[in-house]
Amino acid sequence: MDKEQLKAMIIEEFKNGKIRDSLFPMLSVHGIRDYSETVHSAGLNYITEIGRHIQGVTALSECPVYPINQQYGHSMTREVRLDSVWYRQQDVKPILVSEFERFENSKGKHDKLREKIENLLLAYHQLGSDLPFILFVYWSYSGAIPKNIDKYISIFDEGFTLPNGRFIPGINSFVTDYLVFQAVASGTKENLTINEWIQVR
Repeated sequence: MDKEQLKAMIIEEFKNGKIRDSLFPMLSVHGIRDYSETVHSAGLNYITEIGRHIQGVTALSECPVYPINQQYGHSMTREVRLDSVWYRQQDVKPILVSEFERFENSKGKHDKLREKIENLLLAYHQLGSDLPFILFVYWSYSGAIPKNIDKYISIFDEGFTLPNGRFIPGINSFVTDYLVFQAVASGTKENLTINEWIQVR
């Protein structure tokens, strides 16, 4: 599967939810309780499952990133554990890194959102700066209006500076695309369904 086919497959699944309906009915049909990290766990495993439905791909959930590129090794940056990493089976080359994170209009959640995006960019460089895709999904309750989301998404293009002063550059857009989706949860805290996955970028 080439890059454009992979991109189209991800977009199509989020739009139509064939895998979601079949294997994650708590997200699409029956509903899920917003308790602790339950929604997060379901969402990241759903993203991983999409990768497992692609021939020639191995997808792992909650995967620590070992820095292939030592220029961005842990001693100089920080250790990253991602919600989902997809590998090409023929050479175990990473082809997609992903995070699934809750969005709320609070400073704490904004800081977490920023950290997740930074981790994706950091992992991208640690894995060689040549992955085809970065996938970031943030989920929110219906009616929540994400503020300043463009400011955080722009980190993929502009890079960011670590607390130690080390600058982490943005992606090479000639090699890598990033996909950003908002997953909208409908219902109540006791019973949410997430069937609306809106492509933001």
